[in-house]
Amino acid sequence: MNRTLALFCLVLCLMSCDERSQTISHDDTITTEIKKDNSKIEIADLPILIDSTDYLIHPIGYIRDYKSRFTSYSKGSGHASYSVSRYNNYSITGELSNIKFQHLNSEKLTALTDELMEITSIRFLENIRVQTGLQFLVYTIRDADTNKDAKLDFNDVETLYISTIEGKGLKKLTPKLAQIVDWNVIPQQSRLYFKSISDTNKNGEFDKNDRVNYQYVNLKDEDLNVIQYNPL
Repeated sequence: MNRTLALFCLVLCLMSCDERSQTISHDDTITTEIKKDNSKIEIADLPILIDSTDYLIHPIGYIRDYKSRFTSYSKGSGHASYSVSRYNNYSITGELSNIKFQHLNSEKLTALTDELMEITSIRFLENIRVQTGLQFLVYTIRDADTNKDAKLDFNDVETLYISTIEGKGLKKLTPKLAQIVDWNVIPQQSRLYFKSISDTNKNGEFDKNDRVNYQYVNLKDEDLNVIQYNPL
């Protein structure tokens, strides 16, 4: 009986420890070093040319489930996929480690960033191009190890970034450690509106006690200054 009780207590203790280890820490006073995983194979997709632009976009990411060199490369074979992104209707999605840009009349490739990031989506603002002639890309990016497990993945917060069509002027729009919730473009105002949540009490969860940020940028503003607004 005592042995059974001891075993039960041990199981409860392990479960409690496991739950604590899964708590996400958004405390920016804690630092961890994220290192590039050299055990994964980095690969680039074939370039994408978005309509009405002059730049090729080369998505770069990792093969997550690769086989031997004898594995079939064909799609639908049931084996590993050698594609790291998907393109549809001005949007690129995936889990990308970087993007490289190439002008149609050049062989030079320029990387979006030299930082360790995970780019989950890219959207070309076609409606802004039609309205103003300006060409922007908007990104959702995981740029910080917010749960302090020394890697970037779906457990970390996603943030909002913007750059020009050639990848220049990459700028973070959301506040530090804030999770992007939604964003929308109003072409008539040339504004990009976005909403995010800040874990203000740093308890590792987004809840009713945290702050919701309402912000926008005027896309005609050369500096793309972020402006707070309050719709409530």
